[in-house]
Amino acid sequence: MKTFLLGSAAALPVLLCSVSALAQDADAAILAIGLRPDAHGPAGTMGDHVHRSGDVMIGMMAMHEEFGGSNRRGTASLTPAQIAAAGFSARESAMTMDMAMLHLMWAPSDRVTLMVVPSWMRMEMTMEGLPGAAASTGHGGHSLAAGATMTHHVEGMGDTQMGALVSLSRKPALSVHAGLMVSAPTGNASRKNDDGSYVHYMMQGGSGTWDLNPSLTVHGSSEHLGWGSQISYLFRAEDANKSGFRFGDRFAATAWLSRPVSPRLSLSARVNYTREGRIRGHYNGAHAHSAPSDRQANYGGKRIEAGLGANLIVGQRLRIGAEAALPVYQHVNGIQLPKQFGANINAAIMF
Repeated sequence: MKTFLLGSAAALPVLLCSVSALAQDADAAILAIGLRPDAHGPAGTMGDHVHRSGDVMIGMMAMHEEFGGSNRRGTASLTPAQIAAAGFSARESAMTMDMAMLHLMWAPSDRVTLMVVPSWMRMEMTMEGLPGAAASTGHGGHSLAAGATMTHHVEGMGDTQMGALVSLSRKPALSVHAGLMVSAPTGNASRKNDDGSYVHYMMQGGSGTWDLNPSLTVHGSSEHLGWGSQISYLFRAEDANKSGFRFGDRFAATAWLSRPVSPRLSLSARVNYTREGRIRGHYNGAHAHSAPSDRQANYGGKRIEAGLGANLIVGQRLRIGAEAALPVYQHVNGIQLPKQFGANINAAIMF
């Protein structure tokens, strides 16, 4: 599965190049109205661009993340026996997270762009019984013998972001805008197993808290090169959700370079840094403690990722973007399953 995903992600820029070649006859029209394929950031960025007065944009973004391999403490890999020695009877051996987001943007003026982003999520996790654990251990309504595996998933609506991007400068050589998004807790943060116990914290569909997400984005471009950077901070604005906990705050910083290779196609390289805090509080009902993902200290950490992507203009209204990323550094809090791969695809149409 991983080989298929890596191959598919690597093929996305090639596919975009092929589509671009079919549209060469309309390149003059793109140049005439001053569009650039890298006027928007890489596919994995959000809130990266603003619009002109009266513009409406409808977009879709799909994100896929894979976690797997040996569990880690900090940057060090752990064996199953070491995890068992830490007091656990099961571990996470694999996890995937898929998210689909609808982007709705409208600019009532040249200065302000309004944005609403509802989301849908699906998460799948495989658990493995650890050596030295009891012959049969209750785990969220499932029995796991040592060495046995069990896969379960959840899906449903995620949290909804809404807010505004305010343009501070619109010069081609230097474009700057500030953003303030509010995340409404529309995702379910009280999911439970069949036995009535709460699922792992990471398997909840949303934060369960109202959150604030300010950001600052800077763009620049020359004839043959584009660049951009963004910093953002996700602040959990409540002490706890109705299930008794809150996720940690998250700081993110990213920077990218892009190069138009035709009037319709650009390629990009991006570096992304995130730092997320531990979970605060505790489930206020029955829940397991048998795996690292059941305990609040085993969440958050620091990660640096590097990505390659491509942006394509189709016709005069449709934009398509794709990006694949790999982690180059991870320092996790507590014991966690490291991230292995991420991919983003988006499409947006202007009116």
